[in-house]
Amino acid sequence: MSSRTITSVVTSDTIALNAAVFGYAGHSLVTPHSAIKQIWWTEERIQAKVTRDFIVSKLRPDERAQLDQPVSFGSELTDATYIDWILDKTKRLFLILVEVGVPDQIFGAIDDVWDDHDLPIPLEDVDKLALSWKNDETLNRKFYSTQYSFLLRPLTEDAHIKYGPNEVIPLEYVHRLPPAAILQSWLKMHLPKEPNEIYVRRKVNLGATGDKVDPTKEAQFLADIQKARLIQHKHIAFVWASYTSKGNGFFLTTFEAEHTLKSFIDFRSAASLQKLTKTQRNETLLTWLHCLADALASIHDQGMYHCAITPSNILIDGENQIAFSDIGSLKTFQTEKKHDPSEGYNYGAPENHATKPLPFLNSSPESSFSRFTHRRKKSTDSKRSSTTKSRQSSHSSGNSVSSLPDIVPPLVECQTPSVYFGQQADVFSLACIFTDIITYMIKKKLSDFVKYRTTKRKDSITSSPSKGNADSSFHNNLGKITDWTEVLEAEAAVQDDPTCRAIPLLMRLVRWMMSPNPLHRPSAAEVRERVFDILIGHAGVESVCCHSAHRAMPGNSAPTVPRLTLPPKPMKGGDEVKSRAGPSGSSEQRKQTQRKPVPLYIPKDSETSVNNVPPSPSKTSSSFSGFVRGLKWRKQNT
Repeated sequence: MSSRTITSVVTSDTIALNAAVFGYAGHSLVTPHSAIKQIWWTEERIQAKVTRDFIVSKLRPDERAQLDQPVSFGSELTDATYIDWILDKTKRLFLILVEVGVPDQIFGAIDDVWDDHDLPIPLEDVDKLALSWKNDETLNRKFYSTQYSFLLRPLTEDAHIKYGPNEVIPLEYVHRLPPAAILQSWLKMHLPKEPNEIYVRRKVNLGATGDKVDPTKEAQFLADIQKARLIQHKHIAFVWASYTSKGNGFFLTTFEAEHTLKSFIDFRSAASLQKLTKTQRNETLLTWLHCLADALASIHDQGMYHCAITPSNILIDGENQIAFSDIGSLKTFQTEKKHDPSEGYNYGAPENHATKPLPFLNSSPESSFSRFTHRRKKSTDSKRSSTTKSRQSSHSSGNSVSSLPDIVPPLVECQTPSVYFGQQADVFSLACIFTDIITYMIKKKLSDFVKYRTTKRKDSITSSPSKGNADSSFHNNLGKITDWTEVLEAEAAVQDDPTCRAIPLLMRLVRWMMSPNPLHRPSAAEVRERVFDILIGHAGVESVCCHSAHRAMPGNSAPTVPRLTLPPKPMKGGDEVKSRAGPSGSSEQRKQTQRKPVPLYIPKDSETSVNNVPPSPSKTSSSFSGFVRGLKWRKQNT
């Protein structure tokens, strides 16, 4: 007798069958999601399921004849039969009775004029249905809990639903965890029969005690949801729908993140980037700068500010798309996150962490803001004319490096000082993010960057949450940040990739965005325009995914920027600069192609500006003394 062999073919169906045989057929990490499908009694399914044939099949032969008889209370009121009444008014009620095992009780329910509009029936009233000859509490409770499976209220876009404690929420879990551990608490879901439309569900605790919802927290949650929906941008996680249930608030977003920016950089080998060429990777990373700037400008256009721009609050999906996880100023969305106080401090603007008045804010914000706007109204025309001359002169020479013109921030009107300074703090934090992304692009380790900028300070005017004297914040180490940006420029100059041509200009923009005085930083819209011009004009990027609508309007086309071939940065110690093609060319030509250091942007009317003399330490805040000393006369040679 020959032995029998079984060919073991491991598929999703066989795994699901095996789980069902041994009683583990529920959704889990090891049971395939597609093989086990949950039955959802949607309106469409109920209408298609409850037919005459279905009703007849659930009744005994002696009960089927009663279906075609007129209802007992009909007489002069209606000519409807029992089958007509079931098909028109009690489809859900009949399905519930079938589910609990007493379909024959549909005749008594119709005689008592029950229909689907009476659902859900409270537990204390279920006994009025007379489901059995004697009152059966177990059967009554089963009916009460089962009825909610046939009373689904599906979520739709922009909807908010308050689900009862016993209601079934029509959402299915997707058991696919992201690589970033910090995001694994954000569960992935999909609607019934829509497995390809994935939503990420986030949870907010609104409960006072038990499953009860605190009305104040709920009102704040709904207000923040409405504010978030005012800004619909591709690079801000969109709030698709929301609901409350059992003392918690939930909202679904359409951005399926795999990493935060922090975990993405720490991972250093994300699969989504590995499949790209070097040039494509660099273009993707540089495009992120424009995407974030455009998203931030959209937030500011609504009169809001973010106030929590950190690597942990920036998401990246499997298609290399980047987005803000939410708007940091909407506090309800921040309650369920695991906050790192040191991260918020390190990426915050100096004015947000000051323990004593800063030089530019030694008066009230209102007076400082009014002086700024008054000064801007007087100098707008003159600055604009000087800007035009600067741009023309910087583009006139083919061998010189084009630099960003020294433009003061645009005139701000109809804006409160608190919102303005909040927005300018966002610009500073965004510059920190830019520096991290470009550091990652140049293949520098962020841990080395953190070690480089970390200092021990005893006279800091900002408060650090970290223990000890070590301070790795951007705002307290601006001098070292400037040196690091020059290191990135030097590294980019020796790389063959054409996208690296944009690094010097981007580094200058970063230094402008990190101006200690918030009045001297560019707006987010200005940053967006600068990044766009640099990417299109110098990096060879053909297009960006979030090209602003105002550029497409007639008369608002983007200015053309000549492409430049940036020469290598001169070596220290007076060494000659050699071109990539070799040491050809005269000595005079080589001198013309030597790149001067790009200075940190400081407006001429700033308190820390210089007029051919170095700033006096006595006229500058002690917290920025190292930063000012780091300039080292670079301004007079530009």
